[in-house]
Amino acid sequence: MTKPEDRLSGDLKQAFPEKNGFSPRNLKYIRAFAQEWPDREIVQRTVAQIPWRSNLALMGKLNNQDTRLWYVQQTLANGWSKDMLSLQIDSRLHERQGKSAINFSRTLPRIDSDLANQVFKDP
Repeated sequence: MTKPEDRLSGDLKQAFPEKNGFSPRNLKYIRAFAQEWPDREIVQRTVAQIPWRSNLALMGKLNNQDTRLWYVQQTLANGWSKDMLSLQIDSRLHERQGKSAINFSRTLPRIDSDLANQVFKDP
C-alpha cells in the first residue's frame, strides 16, 4: 500500500517537474510545520522569516509553541544560523536568559546601569 506522502510526492513531481522539494520526507515536514504553527498571523509575522532548516530544528528539539516562538524571535534579533540556534536550544538559553545576579540598576545612574547590563548580559 502506497503512503499518502509517497503518492502526493509523485503527483507533485509529475505536475511540476521543474520544481523540487516534493520528497515524501519534506512533505511530512511541511505537514508537521502546518500542525505546529496553526496561527497564520504568527507564521507570516515571525516564523516565515527564518530559514526552513531552522524551523526543522525548532520542531525537532522543542515541543512547546511559546518556547519555539521565543527562539524564533531570538533568531531574528540575533541573526542565528541553524547551528547556532541548535546550540542555544541545547544549552537551554530560554531558561538562563536574564538570570545573572546584578545590582547595576540600584547602584548606578540609569545610563550607566543600562550599559553595564548590556556588557554583562547573561549569554
